[in-house]
Order: sequence, then C-alpha cells, then structure tokens
Amino acid sequence: MNIRCRASSIIMGLMLTLIVGSTFAQATSAANPRYVIRGGEIYDKKTDLTWQRCSVGQYWVEGTGCVGIVKEFTFDDAQRNDRAGWRVSSKDELVTLHMPKTSIEIDEVAFPDMDPRYTWYWTSTPNGATFGWAVHFNSGSVDYYGRSYTYAVRLVRGGQ
Repeated sequence: MNIRCRASSIIMGLMLTLIVGSTFAQATSAANPRYVIRGGEIYDKKTDLTWQRCSVGQYWVEGTGCVGIVKEFTFDDAQRNDRAGWRVSSKDELVTLHMPKTSIEIDEVAFPDMDPRYTWYWTSTPNGATFGWAVHFNSGSVDYYGRSYTYAVRLVRGGQ
C-alpha cells in the first residue's frame, strides 16, 4: 500500500510538472499577436511582410534559436544581401519592428538572440549619394549615416 501511494504521488507530481511546464512554455513562446512564427521566419499580419528571425550571419536552429555571429556591412555591401526572394528592408518597413518600452525595443520572442553590440541595422533606403538610413533597436532612433559605417542587416520579403 505504501509503495502504491508513493508511486501515485510521483505520477501526480510528474503530471503537474508537465502541465505547469507546458503552460509556461505556451506563455513564453507567444510573440506579439500580429506575428505568426514559422521556424526561422516571422510573418507580420499587419504589414504582410515575412522577416528572417536571425540577423545576416546567423541561422535558425529549432529549439536553440539564432546561431552564429551577426555580420556587419557597409551600406553598399548590405544591399548585396538580396537572395532567393529575400532583401534588405526599407526604412519604413524596418521601423515596424520597433517596440518601445522593451529591453531591446524589438519583440525578443519573435526575434531572439539580438546581440546588444549590434543594435544598428541598415535599411535599403539611401539618403543622397553618401548616406543611408539605419534603425537603432536600443533606442528606436532612425537616422542616416555615412555609407562606410558598418551595421547589421535583417532580411525581409513581401507576403507569406
């Protein structure tokens, strides 16, 4: 009888752990409701854009997140990252990811592993012949800089 009670208690404890653990996992895995997470991509229902979850230089590993080292590019080199339907976002597109009042001002569930050393991101929007627009995800700043500065890049494509 004692063994039966002990086994029953262990089973109940395991079940409770699974229930609480899965509830916690569901709560922490939900991003902004406008985002649909699909592995290494995020579809934004509001803008009809699909974003790569990782910065250029990193790649998505299910269950781990973004792996690798964020690469930085000059403005002109950043524009050469267009590939297989992916492209560098415009200034107006990239600012839609800005979320004020969060630690890094981007949805860190949707876009995990944001390295605080790489918070400036180039856009595809030039400002004259010698400048380009960039977005800063620690402050939400949008500003233009000389094309020789090096910043990170996040790729986007239209639709799902």
